[in-house]
Amino acid sequence: MLLEKRLKALADGTRLKLLALLSLRPCCVCEMAEVIGFAQPTISRHLQRLVEAGLISFEKRGNYQIYRLAPADEKAEKLIKTVLAMLAEENILPGLEKALKKADKRYLWEDL
Repeated sequence: MLLEKRLKALADGTRLKLLALLSLRPCCVCEMAEVIGFAQPTISRHLQRLVEAGLISFEKRGNYQIYRLAPADEKAEKLIKTVLAMLAEENILPGLEKALKKADKRYLWEDL
């Protein structure tokens, strides 16, 4: 069941933070790893779960994979909006936004 897969993908604090980061802007794995504080392979595994659930997508730019929010359908979009609203109530976004500004590596991949 797709809903179950999506809810399982969101039933992890790290993946919730990744979703929140991607609500701010598209990011490369290296930026997200720096913000979250985990190794890139760990972040990549978490991101893959979100991709498989149809909540985010990625594109390859040179040596970088750039992830973004990309709900696969209207139900996924509603779910993401609900989760992001809940995260906003928890006041999680300001800290992530500040950390993302410090970790900004767009200069490495935006012009590719």
